[in-house]
Amino acid sequence: MTQGLRAQESTLSELLRPGIEMAMPPYQRSYSWDEEEAEELLNDLLTATQTGNAHFIGAIVLVRKEGSGEFLIVDGQQRLTTLTILLAVLRDLEDDEAYANQLHALICDNKNGSTRNGVAWRITLNHIDSPYLREVVQTFGATTRKDAEPNDSESQRRISDCTTFLAKAAEALSPDQRRKLAETIQTQLLLVRVTVPDWDDGYTVFKVLNTRGKAPNSHDIIKTDILELSDLSPADADKYAYHWSEHEARLGGSGFDDLLGQIRTLYSRSADATPAGFRKAVLSRINARDFLINDLPDYVDAFVTISKGDPNFKDLNDAIVVPLNHLRLIDHQLWRAPALCFLVTHKDDPKMALEFFTKLERLAYSIMLIAPERKQRLKRYGKIAEMVEKPSALLSPRGPMAISRDEVKKIEARLTGRFGSSSQRRAIALRLNAAIEGGKALSPEDGATVEHVLPRHLPDSSPWHSSWPVPAQHRELSETIGNFVLLSQDANQRADNHSFEEKKAQYFQDGMPEYALTQDLKDQVAWTPETVRKRTTQLAAIMMQAWYIKT
Repeated sequence: MTQGLRAQESTLSELLRPGIEMAMPPYQRSYSWDEEEAEELLNDLLTATQTGNAHFIGAIVLVRKEGSGEFLIVDGQQRLTTLTILLAVLRDLEDDEAYANQLHALICDNKNGSTRNGVAWRITLNHIDSPYLREVVQTFGATTRKDAEPNDSESQRRISDCTTFLAKAAEALSPDQRRKLAETIQTQLLLVRVTVPDWDDGYTVFKVLNTRGKAPNSHDIIKTDILELSDLSPADADKYAYHWSEHEARLGGSGFDDLLGQIRTLYSRSADATPAGFRKAVLSRINARDFLINDLPDYVDAFVTISKGDPNFKDLNDAIVVPLNHLRLIDHQLWRAPALCFLVTHKDDPKMALEFFTKLERLAYSIMLIAPERKQRLKRYGKIAEMVEKPSALLSPRGPMAISRDEVKKIEARLTGRFGSSSQRRAIALRLNAAIEGGKALSPEDGATVEHVLPRHLPDSSPWHSSWPVPAQHRELSETIGNFVLLSQDANQRADNHSFEEKKAQYFQDGMPEYALTQDLKDQVAWTPETVRKRTTQLAAIMMQAWYIKT
């Protein structure tokens, strides 16, 4: 590779000269810069404009596409895309048509920006982002029209945000300042153009190059490993990288990283969450090609189901949504790995899915309550994943999803104890709301917040001191489930540290409250330690009954 590598100092305008077409290779990540990186680049360019000094943006690494004069961008997508956005903004704010066309020539060979076939665009992103970049940036006048909204992909949102930021910043400059900035970009912005001779070397450079800006996400690096290990032809690599980009658009970058992390835990309980950890745990034990083509699409579908609470089980769908949304309230996500494994293995069995998610929800809350150690939780969930292919054993009264008598006692004791974690308080309060007669199941997206009837912190002047004179009782009972109700965020703020009478008036000012956990205060005339203890015991019994746990 070394003998075929060529490096040449260049200005940006020399790189973006007529006839040059550069595209993203199938193993590259999507656009990932945010306003912070765009602002840093813009400030560097404005400084260079004021001082007259050159500004160096590093190496742009290209590999020539086989059988054509086009190039693939191995490194430089973020910088080149952001500079293209800035050039388009300056072009669209330029009053001089000839100069605007000069700037557009750095974006596209076609003078009027038409997108008809045969137009030579300087930069082409992946199949998901390229049409959006064409419509909102590259086409003549696009940045001033702003008439296209990004889809669900994070990369399109970033393109939109950076375009809006750079347009606003450029509009704040005078026409003369914008012209000088454009000249700086064309003549004072220096780079090193590195040309790599072939496809295989492109993969190698991508893996070892220390890029400027954001490092690749974990899924970007894992994608590179999988594509290499799959031994695909360039055409097939492009095809499955296309599908990979579609997966990323559905899940978002962080969601994709999360999914791959959950898959890793199915193969190893190691805490190594790096791409190297995935390589060691997963890629050393599976056929990469089979995983890419056959398994990954099912995992993506399953991840969407558990992360959005949106299953596809036909007649039993509504019933399965209930325990699934209960699971999504829990303060840890380790339950997701066995859930993914189950959905991939039994995606066409609604009846089994209902039983599985009902038992998994009960177990997950039990683990949340009585197993604080991550290693202990991983071990239990690992046993479930190991037995997914043996559902009769998995779901049996003696299987890994069963609750032992000793665990039942611990769960009951925990339900009557304190909840110091805010995330656990919310999870158990929303879960209780579904268990109470007349209540309903709530999702994480619901606006319900946990209100402590007895405030957790009492000012010296608080009227609560008269009914709660013993500090130890306040500490003991303020964070028990008997002291919880559910309110909207606004109502919660209004209730604040008021007396019980004032709070109750707030809860019921519009009639019966929305949440069942709050409605049962209707007949309470005072809020004493005895009241909270009694309510805690009652709610714990309701929760135990909802989980079919007998003490």
